[in-house]
Amino acid sequence: MFGSHFYHATMRKSVAVFGTLFNNISVIRKDGNGNILNQIKVPLAYGPKQKFLARIENPTNQNASMAIKLPRMSFEITGITLDAASKLPKRSAISEPGTSTSKRNVIKNMVSYDIGMQLNIMAKNQDDGLQILEQILPYFQPEYNVTIRPVDGFDFKQDVPVVLNSAAIADEYEGDFISRRVLVYTLDFTMKMKFYGPTNQENVIREVDVTLNDAEEQELFYENVTTVPEPVNTAPVTTEDFGITTTIDPLFVPDSMTINSDPTSGTFTVGEKILGTDSASEATITDITGNVITISDSDGYFHQDENITGQSSGAVAIATVINTG
Repeated sequence: MFGSHFYHATMRKSVAVFGTLFNNISVIRKDGNGNILNQIKVPLAYGPKQKFLARIENPTNQNASMAIKLPRMSFEITGITLDAASKLPKRSAISEPGTSTSKRNVIKNMVSYDIGMQLNIMAKNQDDGLQILEQILPYFQPEYNVTIRPVDGFDFKQDVPVVLNSAAIADEYEGDFISRRVLVYTLDFTMKMKFYGPTNQENVIREVDVTLNDAEEQELFYENVTTVPEPVNTAPVTTEDFGITTTIDPLFVPDSMTINSDPTSGTFTVGEKILGTDSASEATITDITGNVITISDSDGYFHQDENITGQSSGAVAIATVINTG
């Protein structure tokens, strides 16, 4: 129903981007004089905190090599909801140059969703946990923007706000002194992602033809206006300079026309040519009866209320009414 198969790995990219934010956090331990004893890079893995807590709760004296070392972090997807506040127009589209100068790549369907992410910090003492927490909180006020390329093959980039919604602490210590104590800091985030539809190729518009006709006599065409880029094989998106060529051709010119004119200076003569100031149309006067001028051999249409000038007499008049015959 919807078309061919496509997959942009949006959720997978969301997980990778979120994990990258926290994959370089360290914990430093010092002696009483402030000298560094050791520095530990905090491990980060995808998975629910219950899985790691279950392994921590296993008796270490049975198989100490399998015990999880603290501190460490884990994260997981907690939900996905439609972001109605960021709803995009249905006709929104992304387009980029295609493989040829006559094609372009297009994505026409996209929708905004909020992806819930939860980061869990597990530590055996407060100082380790607070060090990790303090290396995270200052960057979220309350959001941090990450720029990604969401669709392979497209150069456009998307800013992904990662919003910190809440932070909480829980002491998981229960039981005797042999059991391991675990402090868990839970940070809930929202990633504002967009899901994109299939990619397509569309033809690039390289010529625009506009036909002008009479408002009253619809079958009477005045002229055709053609607009094309110069050169015609210009790439859809280019840094090169190019121009636009516009060609205007009269589609139908009647054998004769009459022009009711109000002379402003001079006197027209039969047989001379007249020129329209705005239309640049030229014709020959075949008859003059009062203020009505009959013309023939016109190479275009004269415009209403434009000045017409006699090429021989130099007379000037305003074309008030134009009739075709």
